[in-house]
Amino acid sequence: MIALGVVAGGCRSSHPPYSWHNNTPSTASSKVAQQATNDQQISQVSFEEDLPRATEDSVTTTGDELQQPPELAAELIETPTPEPSSPGEPSVLAVISSVRNHFPRLREAEATRIIASGEQLSAWGAFDHKLDGYSNVQPLDYYENNWHEWGVKRNTMWGGQVGAGYRLGRGSFEPWYKERETNDGGEIALSLRAPIIRDRTIDKNRADLWRAQLEQNRVEPYIRSQLILAVRDGIQAYWEWVAACENLKIAENLLELGLDRAKYLKRQVELGEKAQIDIVDNRRIIVSREAKRTAARQKLTQAAAKLSLYFRDSAGTPLVVDQTLSGSFPKVEVPEEATLGRDVELALANRPELAELAIVRRQLSVDRSQAVNETLADVDAGVKLAQDMGAPTKDADKSETELEAILTVSVPLERRKALGKLRQVRGKQAQLRAKTEFAEDKISVEVQIARAAVTAAAERVGQNTENLELAQRMQEAENRLYEEGQNTLFNLNIREQQLAEAAAELVASQRDFFAALAEYTAALGLDGSDLSTLYRNETE
Repeated sequence: MIALGVVAGGCRSSHPPYSWHNNTPSTASSKVAQQATNDQQISQVSFEEDLPRATEDSVTTTGDELQQPPELAAELIETPTPEPSSPGEPSVLAVISSVRNHFPRLREAEATRIIASGEQLSAWGAFDHKLDGYSNVQPLDYYENNWHEWGVKRNTMWGGQVGAGYRLGRGSFEPWYKERETNDGGEIALSLRAPIIRDRTIDKNRADLWRAQLEQNRVEPYIRSQLILAVRDGIQAYWEWVAACENLKIAENLLELGLDRAKYLKRQVELGEKAQIDIVDNRRIIVSREAKRTAARQKLTQAAAKLSLYFRDSAGTPLVVDQTLSGSFPKVEVPEEATLGRDVELALANRPELAELAIVRRQLSVDRSQAVNETLADVDAGVKLAQDMGAPTKDADKSETELEAILTVSVPLERRKALGKLRQVRGKQAQLRAKTEFAEDKISVEVQIARAAVTAAAERVGQNTENLELAQRMQEAENRLYEEGQNTLFNLNIREQQLAEAAAELVASQRDFFAALAEYTAALGLDGSDLSTLYRNETE
């Protein structure tokens, strides 16, 4: 029983294994600080370097201290659907909150945590206790006997194996099978096998486990990247809906001008001040503007339907915003110049893609250490201690303690399999360095493009605001001239059209500004949790 207790406890390695385990999901990536640490820990080999010597010293592992099996991610459990409650009128912050809490694509991405957790749990299975047993009974034979052997063994975190077992052999055994015979109480045995050269600091079991642990960390940047994209798309869908609301107001206001003028023209024709043809022409204008209002309503309906993908109630059901509700654009505020100067640095420190590549680099370092390990001689040492119990048999007394030492040697002469794996890893590391360099350059360019779009859109908002004010003054002047009989309905209609176009251009520039701002914050790697200050005017 003491022996079984030793095995059940297992063994802990005194070597710092290769692991980057973190029980709490990472929500942000610090590329600058993390990469500096990783580059010190990981020896990257260029593809053109000579193959390293296959020595024990070349097999190195790095990382945090490996923990006991962590609490793995919970399985998805069907829970009762909560009573749906509306988040109220749509706002950009309400949309962001809805995306973060209820967007199905995020739930899909978060399910990768369970997949990675399952992979890690499976990798821990290599260190499970294994029960082995064998029973043999010969009731009808010249040598009538029975013998049974049962035991527990477990792979250790330092590459060896420990085991404990019980054996019982009774009856008459063939002379060449006398080792199967035991005393009446049976035999208990302890065994230990330890690597001498290969598999000391890393082996297949530990490499699989460390890769699985790193994979569980790798899914966090992936989830965050999906969150950033979903928040960006949700914000842009909201501003599209706001723009559609504003365009419908413009179409309705333009139509209202024609309807009001119809009443005015009817009185003027009755008084003989205006010609009958003006009523006909004004009716043509009204019908044309009604068609534009219908088109604006269609675009609003479509924008509300698109927004419902991101704007959901507490049960996750899409909410199609009623057409009686409307939104408006807040004041346009361009980010400070000092902030713009640091945006590339912020993006490089914040973007999850670089954090994900850093974890992949550590996974490749595990592969490299394992490949170097396989070039070494496979030399194992083992020891077995056995003790019979109870009264001796009539043929022999086996009460003396048995101690057996074992040494096994296996040397790959050409080492082509291991060296081929090592070459593959070097190629993958070279690919990863190039991929990381391009990712950094791409992030820098994306930030610059988004920054230019924000700045240009802000300038257009200012220009279109002035254009709208001038168009308003011209329309009012033309209307006064028409009422005084010094102008025609044709000229007045042109001024009203110009006023509507100026208002629509202002709406388009405001939409472009806030869409570009959403693109800019996504390029910086902001996931919506800290965007309230950007849209504070919208909620006031």
